[in-house]
Amino acid sequence: LYLGPMAMSSSLAEGGGRGYVALRDLPPGTCVLIEEPYVEGWSEGQMGKELGLESIRHLLRLGGGSGKRAGEVLGALEELHPRREKVEEVFAVLNELGTTGGNGNGDVDGVEPLDRIQIVNMMKDMDGDFNHVNEVQSLLAMAKEENITNSDGSPLNSRDINRLLLALRYNGFESGIYLHFSMFNHDEDPNCIKFRPSPEEGIETKANNSDDNARKLPHYSEARTTRYVRKGEALTLHYLENPREVSHATRRKILWDQHRFDIGVENAYRKFLHLPDDVTFNGISDDDVGGTKDYDYDDQTNRRRAIYASELVNGEFPDSSLEEHKAMGTINNTTNSNNGNSKDQDEEEDVTVTSNIEKSLDDLEEMLQELQHIFQNTKGALNQALPSSGAFERAAALELTFGELVTASRSSLGNDHHILLSRCRRMHLDSIELVLSKCSDFLTEKQSVELMARFLPTVQMLLESQKRRLGSHHTHVAATYHDFSMGIQSLLSHSSRRLLSLKLEGMGSLEECSMMELYCRREKERIERLYPRDVEEILEMVK
Repeated sequence: LYLGPMAMSSSLAEGGGRGYVALRDLPPGTCVLIEEPYVEGWSEGQMGKELGLESIRHLLRLGGGSGKRAGEVLGALEELHPRREKVEEVFAVLNELGTTGGNGNGDVDGVEPLDRIQIVNMMKDMDGDFNHVNEVQSLLAMAKEENITNSDGSPLNSRDINRLLLALRYNGFESGIYLHFSMFNHDEDPNCIKFRPSPEEGIETKANNSDDNARKLPHYSEARTTRYVRKGEALTLHYLENPREVSHATRRKILWDQHRFDIGVENAYRKFLHLPDDVTFNGISDDDVGGTKDYDYDDQTNRRRAIYASELVNGEFPDSSLEEHKAMGTINNTTNSNNGNSKDQDEEEDVTVTSNIEKSLDDLEEMLQELQHIFQNTKGALNQALPSSGAFERAAALELTFGELVTASRSSLGNDHHILLSRCRRMHLDSIELVLSKCSDFLTEKQSVELMARFLPTVQMLLESQKRRLGSHHTHVAATYHDFSMGIQSLLSHSSRRLLSLKLEGMGSLEECSMMELYCRREKERIERLYPRDVEEILEMVK
């Protein structure tokens, strides 16, 4: 629908060389893309599962069996990674060599190591699955019957089906297939963010209660920059939903499973972040940042150093698990070799620490979502429904549990700004907001004040961690500024003495507390102005 100030480049160092770059210097909040899904959603049989051949069957059925729409879609998908032309080139080289094997180092003359991992090895695994092969034959018969061919008119073969499946796995989004969003490369420090359609979009509505006025609201996503981007710089996204709130080991495994590239550990990860060799990695102390007025949260090196430091456990970068290394096969060379058992054991313990915290977070988040659903669907006066369900007691207990998890995690991680603590703190804030907003009838004034007294230190630490990793112009930072402002306002109104007793950084007097509240409110408003919901206006201008 709208391609902003960006252009496709075929000379990038990442993403197979292809990706979008900025055509001019872009300030934060610049809209660079508005796009509807080329194919919206997935079949019911595919939902909640890893993309499989069911998704191919869904594509072949597009157009109600005429084959025309399906043929158009398959033609467009030939340009998604791995491109059909590229796949044919790779296998032409292998056929010429008369082998699909390697030289023991995971590469073959003329075939790039990444192509071997993402194309050759994946297709070899598919062809070794008897059930997969049979289902592919069924799909080929279906395509022949519907006269669905490649864009050059050639009939589909098993390699085409396997390539198509890889293209969907590597490029598909939860809401469907996007031809342009798929061209954005991954970065651990992305300079763009993808906004999903708002909940009210993409649904049937009726104006003036007339069936004739029924219409479907637009269902598109948009990408905007989150910091200053220089002309010629690659525009990037993070491929995970919550990229900064899962551990490095988990993130590494997901990216490998879904996209077949490795972000590496320790030194390899440092190179992935493009950090200079002379940058130290022993963490960033609060003295380095909190008490330094001229610290630049938007400096690229500072930000990427903070991203790296947010993974450290007790001052060490944890290795991925041995099981993941075995699964990765040819990418074992990206990990570090340790000759001493002591360090190996320490790294395994570090991974256990993060995996235990993530397991606790997953379980608690499920409980939180269940409670949010209960409150959302409660009808009538809240104080009539809660005693029978026990939701208030559960919500209050869950808030205390989150608080305890934050404390325990800080101790075991030895890193106040570890990436998992951001998730811990955010969910702690969500649990406090749930109790305050939905259970106010059950709370005394003192209990409400104590909840806010637990809220403020949590939100202040979350804000600092986010600014270090995301910079000062990110929408997530704006949301946390808002929470901080509202929390200060609440305690200023209900118990200024309790507010001062918290002894928060930069808030030693009531005047300083008021100044901090004003600053947070203005920062939230400033950042929000960078991201106007003006998609309709943009689309109107380019008509």
